Amino acid sequence: MKTKFLYIAALVTLFVFSSCNPQEPFDTQSPNDAPLILRPYNESGTGSFTYNLANPDTPLLDSVTVTPSQYTKVNWYLDGQLFYTGEKIDMCFFAGRYVLTIEAVTEAGKRTTRTGSVTVSPYDIDPYSGAPAIGRHAAQATVVTLDGQNMNMVKSIALCNDVFGIDIAQEVNPDSQSATALAFTMPAMDNGAYYIRLRGADGKLYGADVLNVHNDATVLDGYAEFVPGEEWTITGLNLQNVASVKLGENVVTSVAATATSVTFTAPVVSEGKYPLSMLNQDGSQVKFVTEAGVLTEVTAIVSEEKILWVGPVALDWDAELVKITADEMSVVPVGSTIFVYYDLPEAEYHNLRITTPWWGEDLVAQMDVTPDTPNPLTFVYDERCKNLVENNGGAMSVVGFGETINKITFK
Repeated sequence: MKTKFLYIAALVTLFVFSSCNPQEPFDTQSPNDAPLILRPYNESGTGSFTYNLANPDTPLLDSVTVTPSQYTKVNWYLDGQLFYTGEKIDMCFFAGRYVLTIEAVTEAGKRTTRTGSVTVSPYDIDPYSGAPAIGRHAAQATVVTLDGQNMNMVKSIALCNDVFGIDIAQEVNPDSQSATALAFTMPAMDNGAYYIRLRGADGKLYGADVLNVHNDATVLDGYAEFVPGEEWTITGLNLQNVASVKLGENVVTSVAATATSVTFTAPVVSEGKYPLSMLNQDGSQVKFVTEAGVLTEVTAIVSEEKILWVGPVALDWDAELVKITADEMSVVPVGSTIFVYYDLPEAEYHNLRITTPWWGEDLVAQMDVTPDTPNPLTFVYDERCKNLVENNGGAMSVVGFGETINKITFK
């Protein structure tokens, strides 16, 4: 009986150990798999991501998960420049805003990317200048102004080919400077984007975003909208040799061109959208700097609204920041509709009031502005409004708090 029990126990033990013994693991990854970036990700599922770093000594500290991991290399790019290879990163950068691209590439050459941004805030005691949304642009011998903080601490401006300030293409001294701004004359440089690095008295470099150098005819502003039959001025760099402007099928050759502007009479066409391009005297195309990149043809909008004032200016009740002079108001006929175009950035509250100088008499009474308020805000410039304006010096002001006024027109 005892022997039988031992025999059964041995069988049970053999069964248990045999059934629980795990099989050898096998890898399902293949060098021919398409790569995937599994992390970092964002909750919206767009595949983009943002890193906000508190100061230049705060590292970008993160790791990337990719598949097939055994056969994939991870590359990191700032503004298109490869600066690191590896799945884990721990690096610091100059203050500024950068486009960050993470690339996963397999041994077979298959690749995928995710694009986001890195924003590095400066220390309060550091010199710093952030570029406007559309960027900074300059041509040889033009004066470049950098607005910012602690600019009186800057001894020279280094224009660099790389994000880390190692490869300095040119270094120039300020022509003038104060705590909030400095100016320098642009030296001769090749076309391209250069990182601005501000050098302090101790030789240390500080970030200041990017400067785009243009040696060709380049339009920066004034091209997006015009009034048919009216004088139209388009501004930019190296425009002195512009010979013609083409709007739709209309070609204008009677232009007054200077280094910074082209002025001509807009063709008389119906309201709508038209392709716009420009040629130099040698037949080469003029470039347009847009939010979509540098183009040789853009879209211009024909509008019968005439421009009274162009910003942008952020309202804060502090002063008459948006004021239309008596001479400018004198061309607005009674019965016209006035259009006030604005943005609503995040603010404590949003109020707006259209009045005569120094809060004299209201054309449009003070009002709360919400996302449901019409944009543009419009009102009729009737006899009452005209009399109020004429009785108060002939000018008109837009005052308030929380709005950014972009432009004011009439029709």
